[in-house]
Amino acid sequence: MSKVTAFANDFMIETLGFAGAFLGTALAIPALVRFAPTLGLVDVASGRKIHDGEVPLIGGIAMGLVFLCMYLGVALAEATQVRFGLGMGIAIVLIGGVLDDLHELRSLAKFGFQIAAALALVYVDGTVLLHLGQLLSERTFTLGAWSVPLTVFAVVGVMNALNMADGIDGLAGALALLAFVAFGLLALLAGEVAVVVVCCLGAGVASGFLCFNLRTPARSSAAVFMGDTGSHFLGLLLAWCAIRLHNAEPPAFNAVTAGWILGVILGDTLCVMIRRAVRGKSPFSGDREHLHHLLLAAGLTISQTVGVIALLSVAAGAIALSAEQQGWPAYLMFYLYLALLGAYCVVTESICRKQGLRAPAQAG
Repeated sequence: MSKVTAFANDFMIETLGFAGAFLGTALAIPALVRFAPTLGLVDVASGRKIHDGEVPLIGGIAMGLVFLCMYLGVALAEATQVRFGLGMGIAIVLIGGVLDDLHELRSLAKFGFQIAAALALVYVDGTVLLHLGQLLSERTFTLGAWSVPLTVFAVVGVMNALNMADGIDGLAGALALLAFVAFGLLALLAGEVAVVVVCCLGAGVASGFLCFNLRTPARSSAAVFMGDTGSHFLGLLLAWCAIRLHNAEPPAFNAVTAGWILGVILGDTLCVMIRRAVRGKSPFSGDREHLHHLLLAAGLTISQTVGVIALLSVAAGAIALSAEQQGWPAYLMFYLYLALLGAYCVVTESICRKQGLRAPAQAG
């Protein structure tokens, strides 16, 4: 089989995989909605939650199950290796997410499931960060004995960052979809077929979910939520894609570029957690100081807020990819990101004070 024929065959399978993941999710969600009240998988409006009534929390379950089925089918069709470690990690976060959505697990239990999923990627799948490229200088920043702890920290961090971004209709799903597209294109250019497959399927399930979660002229609010199950599942996939592309030979990009692609999600989460810690609160306590809260307080609608944050995410990714193509040093992009992050923290702190968003948060 020629390279052209092989590429065409893989492209067709991956396209069918995306379509299957999209349609599978779009069909699975209505089917699961009927059982959500019986199972207790509904989100009741209270406190910081910006929605009315009870909304089914089955989006994450639908995405996760459809992804696993389609992943196995595409891997077998392409005769490529089935990554059981990735499947194990997904299964762990799905179980932990469902239990959390049902019983609101304590932080220690949540982290237990997240760490277990990350360790499955490390020890079963072999997905581990060995270095961070030229992070601080022209010398390669090797991790040595810190490889496993920092890999777990990175995976858990992305899962929680996407979970914290899941505050308004359509936001987390849209940001995940954009990241899958960016990682997928880079994987395609680098010839990383396994990552291309995961990105296509991830984009497919996220798109299918957004059909029910995005606000449209015909629907004034989300019909379903992804819940912690969905945000942890999508976060795990994105972290896996980023690490695999960074570890490619040659690397598809440096670690800093991955940080920029996920920069809006990670940066906002980090700033909010720093502000909480400075005030003596738990970094994981609730408040109304995320970027989407600030934009809503400024008078934007939920749809406009999602659009603005999505555009910021696209811009951050485009800047990073352009800088990498032009040969900008990774450490320069890292210091630039830190400078922008510092400025963002200062500006948003001022806005929080002026907008009166520093009120005590309610549980929920």
